[in-house]
Amino acid sequence: MTTEKNDQLRQQLIAAVVKKRAAIARAHEIVVRLLEPGIPEPEFLSMLWEIGPSNYCDIVDEREINKLCGYPICSSVLENIPKQKYTICASKNKVYDLTERKKFCSGYCFKASEYIKSQVPTSPLWLRDRETKPSFQLLPRNT
Repeated sequence: MTTEKNDQLRQQLIAAVVKKRAAIARAHEIVVRLLEPGIPEPEFLSMLWEIGPSNYCDIVDEREINKLCGYPICSSVLENIPKQKYTICASKNKVYDLTERKKFCSGYCFKASEYIKSQVPTSPLWLRDRETKPSFQLLPRNT
């Protein structure tokens, strides 16, 4: 009887590992796909359920390396990238770190990307089949 339970436990463990590896492989495929320019909005929104926050950050970073705007549905090429790390706003008496902002072609794309990033689920990829899939929203253009 104990051997039967051990076999059953072993099969469950194997199934869990296979499921985890498949989910991670799918997330990697999505990262690679989102490095390309010209991603349609519905396709982009449908992919968000299958990636995690670190995957989204990888997409933004890799797009910047390829001189594309970090916002996955923007096809703009990054030009005139500021060399400085900080900027000073005299009117607000503040210093702003430009490290993340330099990865985007515009303020809108930066805000829209942060808005999407805040919606990406943080739960493990392989456990999401137990959750309700959220409805992802893009940042409206007038913001």
